[in-house]
Amino acid sequence: MKTFRTLLSPVRLCFIACSSFIWLLSQGVIGAEFQSEVTLWLESGQAVATSQLSGRRELPLGAQEVVVSSGTNGINGIVVTSRRLLGFSSRVLTWSKQELDVNERVLERKILPSFSLLRTDRHLYGFRGVNGLWIKEPLGIREKVARVHSNAYGAVCITNERLVGFTPLLGGFASKSLGVHERIVGVDNENGLIVVSTNQRTLVFGTRMSGWEEFE
Repeated sequence: MKTFRTLLSPVRLCFIACSSFIWLLSQGVIGAEFQSEVTLWLESGQAVATSQLSGRRELPLGAQEVVVSSGTNGINGIVVTSRRLLGFSSRVLTWSKQELDVNERVLERKILPSFSLLRTDRHLYGFRGVNGLWIKEPLGIREKVARVHSNAYGAVCITNERLVGFTPLLGGFASKSLGVHERIVGVDNENGLIVVSTNQRTLVFGTRMSGWEEFE
């Protein structure tokens, strides 16, 4: 089987090289910007957040609401409870709430410097730290997430039906359907780009693009 790199044509390689060069130039600015800015803790039935630019920001929890997990990275912090997803952004200095469906289970979370991605048995949820908004993407009835690839600039979920990408700069999730006989042969995740190669094409996902770029 050919590897991912041998599947790339000169045009694809040129595209990736140019994107990588832009990524390298941005590292000084982005690296300086994305430091740990949020602190979270729980006290007296409420979630509390502070940042370098604000004092306490409190969010009451419900009487039967149980905190499952929490974490921070960069400009955002996340609290997962038995009923909701709670996000705090040091950019807007406020809490944002996303209700979960009844009996919906959080299976995986990735808290990155500028955004967070959470996967449940029914949805994909993205939290944009830049404006403190939650974005929801439903999964199909028979759709299953096989794996998730992420970096500081974006994340890609590979399901049995499609590729779903999310970045803090896009307005929502961006997806590409997979063909009936299309199979993944390689994934490359470096220099701010996530490149997925199948037996039919190469798809590139990154924050400096409007979703996916496709090469036959």
